[in-house]
Amino acid sequence: MSQYQLRVYTLSSPEALGAYESVWSKHIPGMAKHRITTHGIWTVTAAPGTEAPQLCALVSYRDADDVQERLAAYLASPEFRADMEGFDISQIVDVAESVLTPTGDSPLR
Repeated sequence: MSQYQLRVYTLSSPEALGAYESVWSKHIPGMAKHRITTHGIWTVTAAPGTEAPQLCALVSYRDADDVQERLAAYLASPEFRADMEGFDISQIVDVAESVLTPTGDSPLR
């Protein structure tokens, strides 16, 4: 069984959301090299109660992997630095991470 994580990025503006969508498309192959699989990426035009748009990503890790260790390895990689080149990271105003546990009937087990 895989370990799933929902990652929610809150961006400073709709323009920042558009730019970060492009960054995330670059993240997919680099993350895969670090045993992180991307299952989907979604946008929320404005977070409930705010004007801040969000990008949500569902990723998974191998069952035996340490989630924080795998993520740290990717964040320290040349692939990550290349993906982020030209993007102003201050446009990300918040990152929320939730580890999700599939139920017994979940198709994603």
